[in-house]
Parts: sequence; C-alpha cells; structure tokens
Amino acid sequence: MEFSRAFSKAPWEAKVGYCRALRAGQHIYVTGTAPIDEEGTGVHAPGDAYAQARRCLELIEAALRKLDVERTAIVRTRMFVTDISRWQEYGRAHGEFFAQCPPTTTMVEVKALIDPRMLIEIEADAVAR
Repeated sequence: MEFSRAFSKAPWEAKVGYCRALRAGQHIYVTGTAPIDEEGTGVHAPGDAYAQARRCLELIEAALRKLDVERTAIVRTRMFVTDISRWQEYGRAHGEFFAQCPPTTTMVEVKALIDPRMLIEIEADAVAR
C-alpha cells in the first residue's frame, strides 16, 4: 500500500517525527491538530475556546486538501480540551463546521496541551471516496 503524507508549519513535526496527515489507501489519519497561528510559531486566539476549535478544524481541512480529500470525508473527530466546562464553545465550532456532514466525535478533558495557552487539540479520521 502506498502512503501519502501532508505536513504543516507546526514546529513539533520535525522534532517529534510525525506528519500532519497520512493517507493509506482510502483511509486518512490527521494527527492531533492544535490551534497554531499562521506563522506556525504561536497560538491562535489565546483564551478563545470557540476560535481555537475553529482554527484546529480549518488546519485539519487544509491538511486533507493536500491529500485531495474534502472535509465531507471525515468520519470521526476526537477533541482533547483543557476545560470540559467550556464544551459548548468547542461544540459550537464543531457543529457549525460539520453542519452538512456530521462525523462521530469524542470530547475528553486532558490535564494540559503542549502550550499552556492552547485550550483544544483535535484529531480526525477520514475515508476517501
């Protein structure tokens, strides 16, 4: 089976040894995607749970496009959040983003993410048509 990989500007990719997304046949796996800014060096919208969730989803969509896959192919997401009491903010971004094609999802509270200003990280799995 042939693998295709997509990378982003995240500084951790080279340090940790991973890619943003990997396509194995029809299956696409998008790694935990944090709300990094446009430059790839800072955090997008510190303190804003909705904006950070939206940014994660936009980065996931960009990675999928590099592999010629649309967001409608996403079948599962996993949201790792640092404050589950803000679930409605994260959920609103997720719900808006997937209004026409809702995947299965899980939201789990975690102790911390790689940068303390990050409130959420999202993984996604997709199946290409």
